[in-house]
Amino acid sequence: MSPIDPALREPKGDHNRRLSLGLDPERFAVLAGISTDALRRYELTSPDEEFDLEVARRVGETLDRLEANPPPTQVVRN
Repeated sequence: MSPIDPALREPKGDHNRRLSLGLDPERFAVLAGISTDALRRYELTSPDEEFDLEVARRVGETLDRLEANPPPTQVVRN
């Protein structure tokens, strides 16, 4: 899977992806190499607002990496 252009990322969708991994904002921010405040600002971005492209890139790369090898915090419920 090729990385998504950071400008095309969807912050709310990335937020939901993080939640599905069972990671709190603080832990995810550490794994992404960004501040918790930067992650929160990104995830709360409205669809019509601009966001920090570097934060978006780091979030996307971290989500892709973690989804390929899910952490033990991820619980699948059927």
